[in-house]
Amino acid sequence: MKKIFALLVLMAGVTFSASAQKTLSFEGADEIVRLWDNTTAKYSNYETKDEQWRNEKKSSIKHTSSCEVYIFKAAAEKNTGIGVVIFPGGGFLSVGSGTSTAKWYASQGITAAFVKYRLPNGGHNKATLEDAIGAVRYLRTRTDLGVDPAKVGVTGSSAGGHIAAWVSNTMADEEKPAFAIPLYPSITRTEFYSTKPCNYALMGRNYCYQDAVDMSVQNMVTPNTPPTLLLLCDDDRTVPSHSSATYYEALIRHGVKASMHIFPSGGHGMKKNDEERCKIILDWLDWLGLTKK
Repeated sequence: MKKIFALLVLMAGVTFSASAQKTLSFEGADEIVRLWDNTTAKYSNYETKDEQWRNEKKSSIKHTSSCEVYIFKAAAEKNTGIGVVIFPGGGFLSVGSGTSTAKWYASQGITAAFVKYRLPNGGHNKATLEDAIGAVRYLRTRTDLGVDPAKVGVTGSSAGGHIAAWVSNTMADEEKPAFAIPLYPSITRTEFYSTKPCNYALMGRNYCYQDAVDMSVQNMVTPNTPPTLLLLCDDDRTVPSHSSATYYEALIRHGVKASMHIFPSGGHGMKKNDEERCKIILDWLDWLGLTKK
């Protein structure tokens, strides 16, 4: 009996430690809202490790097991009613900070919410998608910040660009974002990523070719995909420009309002084009008629 009791105590200790994983948060937001974690969400990514900083700069988190939304309030005197949900990149192996991007949107009168999402952790991508959709739905509730629910869009870079495009096509038509701005997104999973760690993270090490086809966002496009602006660089060696071009072609073929701007240089991260990129985004949102109050 004593042995059985000791075993039960040991098992309880294991269960407790698994449910009390350490989580981390980025700094600088006006508000941090935790939507859920693996114990409260519908789907789990089955991550058992504590969340960890990927580098000393604390600009990227790995082993994410919780979903947090970081709110950056639009400048009151400029508030356009637009809201944007930001999905940082990280190759599905970590979640980078979207602080600087969020601050810029807020300075332009656009309420920004960047998302620390649960990584797919070897194929558990339903949890990642659940976080992305949940963040869009949450930002629409923030009318107290002047957000117009009909003017909430999505953006993201690299793997986050994949998520932005994925959400644009996966949500029900009546819920789809008002716009999408994928930056150098990893759209196709079949041509450039067949042996890369990001594909293993997204679909698991035993994924088949059909899994990659199904997760390639150009194959999800319909006439109801929201207006989309693609921004990338031609000298990107991490995600070749053909990936975005494939998506752009699918958007046009289905009659979706779409624009694509390819800078000649800047690499993965568009390191040389901040000022021009910002102008293009604002002009495009104005062209859509979203900046008018």
